[in-house]
Amino acid sequence: MRWMSPVLALLIAVPSAVGQEPDEMKPGLIAEFFNIGKALETFPTIAAERKPDLRRVDRLINYEQTADTFPGTDMADHFYVRWTGRIKIPRDGKFTFFTESDDGSRVWIDGKVIVDNGGLHAMEEKSGDVELKAGDHDLKVELFENDGEVGCKLSWEAPNAAKEILPEGALIHKKDKDLDK
Repeated sequence: MRWMSPVLALLIAVPSAVGQEPDEMKPGLIAEFFNIGKALETFPTIAAERKPDLRRVDRLINYEQTADTFPGTDMADHFYVRWTGRIKIPRDGKFTFFTESDDGSRVWIDGKVIVDNGGLHAMEEKSGDVELKAGDHDLKVELFENDGEVGCKLSWEAPNAAKEILPEGALIHKKDKDLDK
């Protein structure tokens, strides 16, 4: 039998967002990649009408640092990615979120910045704490890459649990007509 973290076991037991039909929510986060085409020193402002250069679903954010293109893309330098969806919180409590990234990354939960790991740097980890109620919460994770190597990992530490990469079962998004056929 495969080992399952206690947090993942709780996530499986927690129902989906209230009022959502089960088939409306799908695993993973929607990833939108934007080729900026020029040097970046901070998070770019993306015009609302701008369409991403690439859209896909990522079931987790666990990308090792690489000097090659970002996995699954043809982008190596001067790009921005935004992952959006919802995070399933298994029980009330204080959660610590971590990003480890090269270059800058941020984590937003319910519209509030929880982790700010901005700036130009090699793989570097930053964290932030937040009190959350059990249930589904809006989640946005951002990464920008100037040049050189790139990588990004999203982890959490739930109450009474060890730090781990945020598992697939915790990340969901509303069904997308183009990505979820």
